[in-house]
Amino acid sequence: MDELVKYLRALVHLQIQASLEEKDRLKTEVLLGRAGFKHAEIAQLVGKTQAAVAKAISRAS
Repeated sequence: MDELVKYLRALVHLQIQASLEEKDRLKTEVLLGRAGFKHAEIAQLVGKTQAAVAKAISRAS
């Protein structure tokens, strides 16, 4: 159940972000990180390395 909640939270975050203006959009990696996903999970979902995900999240902070 916890896994389902995590994915639902991510979908809600992504939907909200998609409704914002283009200039205000955050990278998918950042949104998934804020939704509680670990770097390894995000990397697998977006097809990037963990290092690239960590860098994107770090830059957004």
